[in-house]
Amino acid sequence: MPIELTTILEKTGLSKKQADVYLALLELGEASMTEISKRANQKRPTTYLIVEELELVGLASSVKKGKKKIYMPAHPRRLAELTKFRMDQVGDVMPELLARYKSESTKPKIEMFEGIEGVRKAYREAFSLLSEHKEGLWISDIERVLEKFPEVLKEYDKLVRSIRDPRIREITFGGGPARAWVEHMQKDHSKYCKVKYMGDRGHIGALDQLIVGNKVMSFSLNKDIFVLITESEALAETQRGLFELLWNQKN
Repeated sequence: MPIELTTILEKTGLSKKQADVYLALLELGEASMTEISKRANQKRPTTYLIVEELELVGLASSVKKGKKKIYMPAHPRRLAELTKFRMDQVGDVMPELLARYKSESTKPKIEMFEGIEGVRKAYREAFSLLSEHKEGLWISDIERVLEKFPEVLKEYDKLVRSIRDPRIREITFGGGPARAWVEHMQKDHSKYCKVKYMGDRGHIGALDQLIVGNKVMSFSLNKDIFVLITESEALAETQRGLFELLWNQKN
């Protein structure tokens, strides 16, 4: 059997023997148990057990032709369906797994992404986090975001409509485009998030920052474009406190 295909099939959750037998079935189309065992280079009793396992997950089937039992492979797209099913199962229990997860280290976990694509990837992660958590706090130079990543704000616009019972607040700095963004958010998304416009005073620089869960995501949108993602309950709590000070400040 081709080593590359066997290795790839193992990554979908099949054992090596299951992968070998499934590939043998694909090559044979319809075959007896003896033919399959020879093509897969497995003993007949072993092949019989493996074919049964493949039938259980829908990767093989059998029919009687006279006195002989003939086996057939399922279409390869069944592998994609099976992989998706397994991923969905993991997704269903992810909240419980995360609740049980305990890090031995109290040191913050830090990731950094650079460049346009790196920052876009980080924004997608930010939106995913907002979908998982009830509260998200933004501090933004919204003009710079509009300038560098207009498509990101379009995605965000759609996102806030889809989150159930969100508690999103934004503190926005900038000139005319920032005011227009605030007016848009207050008009179309007042049910989903609250926005406070701070004008140009106290300008924070070319920064977009999200505090969500135990993560602080700081996007630098100046000449050097990058994002720093810090995972730390203590630092996230500190940033929340600073956010509240700004939020409660009178204009």
